[in-house]
Amino acid sequence: MTVNSFTSVSLQPPLVLVCLAKDARTTPAVQARGWFAVNILQEGQVELSNRFAQSEEDRFAGLKFSLDEYGLPILPGCIAHLVCRVYRIDPGGDHIIVLGEVVKAEFQEAAPLLFFRGGYAAIVPRT
Repeated sequence: MTVNSFTSVSLQPPLVLVCLAKDARTTPAVQARGWFAVNILQEGQVELSNRFAQSEEDRFAGLKFSLDEYGLPILPGCIAHLVCRVYRIDPGGDHIIVLGEVVKAEFQEAAPLLFFRGGYAAIVPRT
């Protein structure tokens, strides 16, 4: 799924927060499995973001991706991949708030894909 709420929470232990819609198909899988992957997209991956924002039956159909050692999907070309174990889940209105403990992280240098005020945006460097 594509989420609109994702943030770093803590360095010790390394925790991130994601908000998942209660009615999203991915939500029960995260709750049952207790693990999830975060694939942070780069600015050229708008199509991939839109693909996972849809509620299609199989968003992975025809997509080249790999599974990590935990069996979690890793998307190609992303600037970062985080493997997280569910640390805590709390209610959040029509969403659930999931804290994940990062157990593995991989990064590469690239500009991130940003979504702001209802549309995709770019970072403008300071001059």
